[in-house]
Amino acid sequence: MGQNWKKKRLKYFFIWEFIRIFVQRIEVMTKKDKEIEKRLEERRKSLENQPPVPEPQIGQKIYVPTSIYVYRGADDFAGGLATINKIEKSKTLPSDHYNYMSVGIAERPGTLYNWRPLLERQEELKKMFGDEIAHPDPDDRPEFNDENADWH
Repeated sequence: MGQNWKKKRLKYFFIWEFIRIFVQRIEVMTKKDKEIEKRLEERRKSLENQPPVPEPQIGQKIYVPTSIYVYRGADDFAGGLATINKIEKSKTLPSDHYNYMSVGIAERPGTLYNWRPLLERQEELKKMFGDEIAHPDPDDRPEFNDENADWH
């Protein structure tokens, strides 16, 4: 009976240790989650209460960046000067939020750009592109257009 009791005691000890370590990990994860939540909340608040920016206008010229895709080369786009043809305002974000307004351009149908970040980059993009007009620049080579990529 003595050996059986020792085995049970050892078994209960390991179970208890497993539970103790598991609970410690949950506490650590909860602490990290709280830290992450705090940082996300700080970031969210930093995106609100932004100073007003000029409203975009249909027909307005604006610089947009280049976009190059590894597995969707057919969607590659050369940045440059473009014409705003669509303006969307968020239905869920407050009007002073960083990403409240988006614009679409005639040269790239179906794509929206966040207005404020795009507006902030105009000097940089103007230096980069000068008088170049934004346009599709597809790369149709098969190795850059994978239909089986997991995000399709």
